[in-house]
Amino acid sequence: MITPSSPQRRRARRLPRSLPRRRAIPEPISSAYAGFFGGAGFYVRVGMLAAVALSAFGILALRLWSLQVLQGPRYTHLAQGQTFRYVDLPAPRAPIVDARGVMLAGTSGRLVLAADAESLGRTAAHGRWVPTRHGRRLLVRIARLAHTDLATLVRRIRRSRVRSQYAPAVVLPHLKRGLADFLDERAVTFPGLHVAALPVRSYPQGRLGAEFLGLLGEIGPDQLKQPKFRGARPGEVIGQSGVEWQYDRLLNGGLERDRVAVDSLGRAVGPLRPLRRSVPRRGLALTIDTNLQRTAERAIRDGIAAAHEHGHPGAKDGAAVVMDAHTGGLLALASWPTFNQVAAADDPDYLQRVLNGQGGVPGVFNLATQGLYPTGSTFKPIVAEAALATGLISPYTGIGCIGSYTVGGHVFHNVESNVNAVMSLPEALTVSCDTWFYQLGSMFYRRQVATGSIDMQRWAKALGLGHTTGLDLPSEAGGVVPTPAWLKASFSGWDATWYEGDSVNLAVGQGRLQVTPLQLAVAYAALANGGTVVRPHVARALVNSSGSVLGPIRFKPRTHLKLTDLWAIHDGLYSAAHAPNGTSSSVFASFKPDVCGKTGTAEAPPGDDHSWYASWAPCGDPKIVVVVVIPHGGFGAEAAAPAAKEIYAKYFGVTG
Repeated sequence: MITPSSPQRRRARRLPRSLPRRRAIPEPISSAYAGFFGGAGFYVRVGMLAAVALSAFGILALRLWSLQVLQGPRYTHLAQGQTFRYVDLPAPRAPIVDARGVMLAGTSGRLVLAADAESLGRTAAHGRWVPTRHGRRLLVRIARLAHTDLATLVRRIRRSRVRSQYAPAVVLPHLKRGLADFLDERAVTFPGLHVAALPVRSYPQGRLGAEFLGLLGEIGPDQLKQPKFRGARPGEVIGQSGVEWQYDRLLNGGLERDRVAVDSLGRAVGPLRPLRRSVPRRGLALTIDTNLQRTAERAIRDGIAAAHEHGHPGAKDGAAVVMDAHTGGLLALASWPTFNQVAAADDPDYLQRVLNGQGGVPGVFNLATQGLYPTGSTFKPIVAEAALATGLISPYTGIGCIGSYTVGGHVFHNVESNVNAVMSLPEALTVSCDTWFYQLGSMFYRRQVATGSIDMQRWAKALGLGHTTGLDLPSEAGGVVPTPAWLKASFSGWDATWYEGDSVNLAVGQGRLQVTPLQLAVAYAALANGGTVVRPHVARALVNSSGSVLGPIRFKPRTHLKLTDLWAIHDGLYSAAHAPNGTSSSVFASFKPDVCGKTGTAEAPPGDDHSWYASWAPCGDPKIVVVVVIPHGGFGAEAAAPAAKEIYAKYFGVTG
């Protein structure tokens, strides 16, 4: 057992029984607020502060409720307005059909690429639009994708800016589906460019009827100021000629609103989407017969070919008018050559060349309504009626048909130089004796000198020559029936004096006489129907989508003339077509039904004579009037008369 060593004894300490307590420190308080914290004032102020806080939070809650509930739809609309951009694009136009309901002009859709000119460029100080660096870069990319060039795209934008500063410019008028899908999917990388589906005119009958249907184009700044287009907006597609221009208010669908989604920077992030699609509820029915129109156009070409065969290579164009003898409704209105409205609808560059008459393409000039020519012998029936109505002659008055007739030292020759016979009016019309009518012209001149009357010109104008006919198509030419007063106002010196030779020349449709084929058709309709001067027209009625007539479009006759001894003119024109010695008997001798017609061979130096044929059929019960002119086509029986026969054969169903 181990015993620990004894340690040194430690000194013991005594601890106190308890630790000293911490002395309480008194909390200071101002004697001024003594008694406040428990008093009523304290609680009033705290209550007021709580009420203000609660009121503020209440107002904020009410405002939030107002924004979310009461004004939510309004702000949603505003937000969407900032989310979308809106573009106005042309709406579909109403259809145009012929007299039988055959579609002449309809509407189809086409994908295009439209550009926002403001996003891609700016208008420089000289007034021309120029692309920015960013816009040029985008257009270069588009040009490469579309296999075109930058200059073409810039030119299209500039041309669109000239027409309208606000409408989107179509830079690619024919966008292939694959490229359209590519651009739609990458819309955010092509800001300012939009794929759009535009309505375009379709022509199921091809280029048929371009003469009267007309062209379409975007409205220009000058047109916006015209009363005719009051209310139109930039970007609208309007008629530029023909029926499309005349009846634009009936056919024009205006603009439709499309929208495109954009990001916060205003860049497009999606394709154009229509808000709604409108469908035309009515259309325009014409008096035109599609089959007869096609025949008339072919007949002109055949007439030109016949002129070439007879040694008249200068014949290059022509016109034909086919009209209802009693109403003035135009069954065919043909002019050749003419533009191709199908190409004009597809190609903006071709459209501009047509409208401007440039680039070697036929313009909008219509020979049937704007071409002015001397009529030659087709004027003789009109001179005959003037002489009958004023008592200058009777149907039986005998006047010599001789080889030549001299006036003031000038010799006027007859086509047949060896003839020498006294003829009545029907006989003179049958053989178209020039010297017979030369002498009649001298008789008119002597009356003019004695009384001051100009009966030949007065009756020509009354029958529809020398002024517009009232046709419901734009740009109709007025023509000239020369008078002493007109001559004096138009010329000076010796040329301003009316001589006997002027009356002699006028009596056979020569001299300064200038007439359109349509005017001559109106005059012959009056001779055929007994004196009613019709107003020619192409519009027939408004129709609904199923083709039912909503309301006819009526055209009152311009006047009714009291004609004298009309039977004599009818007899002469019948014999001219069917008698062995008639001027067009080689064409119509055995044709049925009977035709009353007159050839015309109008001198047109330095070129060959103009070939005319003016007529109606059946002779005793007129249905239609047919007038054909082949400028520089030679004798009337060589080119114009065979073309007229082709038209009659189609109308009456004659074969062989």
